[in-house]
Parts: sequence; structure tokens; C-alpha cells
Amino acid sequence: MTSSKNFHFNNPLRHHPLCIAILFTLILRVDSAFVPSPRYSVSSILVDKRLFFFGGLAKDSDGTESCQSSVYYLDISTSFDTDNIPWTDLTKTASIPERICWQVNGGGVNSSIVYLFGGITQNNLTKEVISDTLVFAFDTKTQQWTKPSISDTPPERRRELSVVQDNSGKMFIFGGLTDPLTGSRSTTWFNDMSILDISNLSWLFVETSGIDIPPPQADFTATMLSNGTILYIGGRQSDSASGTNITYKRMDQIWTYDTNKGYWRLITTVGTIPGVRAGHSAVLAPSGRIIVYGGVSDNLLTPASPDLAVLDTSTSPFQWSTPNASGTPPPVLAYHSTTLIENYMIVAFGNKTQGTSRGASSDIYILDITSYAWVTAFKSISPTKTSYDTIQSSDLSTSTQPSSSKTTYSKFIPVNTALILGVTIGAVISVSTLCIISFLLFRHWRKYRKRFGDKLPFSDSITPPADIQMPDLHEGGGRY
Repeated sequence: MTSSKNFHFNNPLRHHPLCIAILFTLILRVDSAFVPSPRYSVSSILVDKRLFFFGGLAKDSDGTESCQSSVYYLDISTSFDTDNIPWTDLTKTASIPERICWQVNGGGVNSSIVYLFGGITQNNLTKEVISDTLVFAFDTKTQQWTKPSISDTPPERRRELSVVQDNSGKMFIFGGLTDPLTGSRSTTWFNDMSILDISNLSWLFVETSGIDIPPPQADFTATMLSNGTILYIGGRQSDSASGTNITYKRMDQIWTYDTNKGYWRLITTVGTIPGVRAGHSAVLAPSGRIIVYGGVSDNLLTPASPDLAVLDTSTSPFQWSTPNASGTPPPVLAYHSTTLIENYMIVAFGNKTQGTSRGASSDIYILDITSYAWVTAFKSISPTKTSYDTIQSSDLSTSTQPSSSKTTYSKFIPVNTALILGVTIGAVISVSTLCIISFLLFRHWRKYRKRFGDKLPFSDSITPPADIQMPDLHEGGGRY
């Protein structure tokens, strides 16, 4: 009995769905490495051997710029280059409870808890500005967020500031500003000092002294020296709390705060004085050098010049120099994140400030501070060499880490190692799958040629021989 139904080629791939699924999954995993979207005003902090990044300002899928609830980290226990950055995205499983940007953070290093302070917070769904939570806590081990209960009177919410943290876990919070973007009815610039004591979760308002008290200011960097003195470099200042007559702070005039005596002092530096700037970053090298990078000047429109400057605090008076770094420099960035890890200064995200390349960045740049060379490769930290006096972070959104503390590292497979293993296993499975498919196709071709000769199996003019039973497409739910 013959049938008018066309003969359908029996695709051998249908019999091996598991192999196909594995093959396509591996291809997707290898070819679609995660890259964060461009952003700025991100906060970052080093915890064990993971460099975490929180929030920031970035464009949503509808093209509008909003704060983000993102959480990413870089595994610094493995080497990587800037063309293949081993990002890990925790946003789907451990996103910040609210969208946040312009915040600062503390904790980390010898503690698994990170504390995010201030900034702009928005509702995750409506993007409405909210200001009911001043501090969020993130446990990097459990990857859980909480709203810690902190005793005593907190400072006002603020943004565009930098904080430092001493060895006892005290975060020194100075300056910044609040405005309608932070949930305030008006704009206020600050010159007060508060301390968040992480060890016992309490607030302390500091009564300061000195011949002079610094004016209200924002957009500076804060760096703590080994003797407990904090240097507030660059930024902008106002004549009053209302934000009138805003000017850039001279880079040769630096406000210092003695955390041991609670004493302010304005010092004058010498050397090759760099240009004024805001939105820059600063890290402290073991030799006492403060390395300043990036920023903007002239009403936040022009790149700071030079982009790289160094303040030597081992001399008296402190002395500026402007080294010419070798290698390919990044575009001058502002409101970025900078972290010093051993001899590498890692610059992440930020706003590009030059020419046609203006806009937010999602890139990582690396400066080798031993030779002042921009490099493309990061060499992993050796556990025997790790010393937290050489790990510092400082920018508008990053807290300076305490020095000289012992640390244990969680056991996990480095991302690069896992990627290599995945690619290798994927290649083996892919080759095996292709061999199986080729064998099945060849076997099917031999059977077909034996029955039908050289005619094509999918030709409409071909009807199957009488001995081939074709299923009725209307039986059993119409499946074939």
C-alpha cells in the first residue's frame, strides 16, 4: 500500500538531545563572558581575595540613567588580563535591596561584612528616591543583605565624599553634600566629622579643634597615613553650608586631620603642583607615596591635568611630582574606583572625560606603581606575600582599608581555572558529540543509499516503498 504522504528525513540529532543541549550550553558559556554595563560612582572594597563592586550610575534597558543594585567581584587570586576579565555577577542572587550610587563603604579585609553608607538610593521598581536606610550591610560569605541597627545619632545622608577606616574598624566620615537627589528638600554642604564604629555598631559625632576648621567640601579624596593622619586632597569647597561660591581646592593646600588628637591643620606642599581636580582617586603605596589619578576640573567639563600625580609624604614638607607613565594610558576618568593591590593600581569604571570618548566606562585599567607603567596583565597575589599594608582603596566611593591585618581566604576554584577546565571539557564533549553525529549520519546515509540509490531523501516526488509503515499524523496527538 502506497501513501501520498511525503517521506521525511529522519534526523539523527533527534535521538541525542542531551548531547545537543550540552554542546549548545558549553558554546554559550564560553562565547558569552559576562561584562558589566558602563557606569560610574561605583563603590569597591577588597574582601579576602575578592574585589567587590557595588551599585553605581548606569543606563537601564530603556536608556534612562539610574542607580543600580548590582553586585560584582573580581577574583584576584588568579592572574588575568584586561581583555579577558574574570567577572563574577552576584546581582541575580545577592542584589542590593535598593538601587544605590554615590555611596561609600567600609569593612572588608579581615571581616566578611561590608557596610554601605549614604549616597542616592532608589526603589528597585519605581526608581523613586528613598532615604529611609542610611547603612546597608553585606555578608560576603552568606551573600545576604541586612539593615544593621546602629546606636546613637547618625549623620545626615550625603554623597560625593570619601571615607577612611583605621585598624580598629572606625570609619571616618567627613564632608560631602546632600540635595534633592538624596531625598533632602534643599542642598547642604558639610564640614562635620562623624565616626561609624563597625566593631560595636555605634555612631560618634566628633568635636574637632584647630586654628582653622576646613570649609564645607565635596569630591575630594581621603587617605590615612600610618601615623593616623588623614589627608583630604583636592575636590571642591563652598563658602557656606548652602553651597554658595563653589571653588576648586588648590592641590598645594591640603587639609589634614589627626585622628589621635582630633586636630585639623592646613599644610602647604611643594614640588610640581598638579592642577585642581574633583572626582579623582588616591591610593597609598607602602613607601608613603599617595598616587592620585584622574578627575575633572573647570566646572566638571575638562580632564584634570596631569592625569597622574604623586605626593611623597616621607619628606618634609610633602612633595608633589608628576611621573610620565609608560604604556597605553586609559582615557582620563572621573568618579571611578581605584584599588591598590600589592604593586598594581586597579582602576575600574568611571566617566570618560576626553573628546569623542566621553561617557561611562566598563573597563579595567592597571598601573604598575613600581615603574609607573600602564600594563594589560594582573599577576595574582601569592598567599605568602599578601600584606594588607599594601592593599589600599580610596576614591569618592571607596574606603581606605586598614593595614597590617591577618586574613584567611575562602576556598573556591579561581574563575580563570574554572574557565579553562570548562573550555577543555567542553572541547572534549564537543568533539565526541560531533564524532557521534558524523557516525550516525554516515550509517543513515549507507542505509538510505542501499534502499533508494542516489535520490535525495527530502524530494517531494519521492514516495516511500510499500514496506515502510508511515505513522498517521492524526493519531496520538499528531506527534511524529
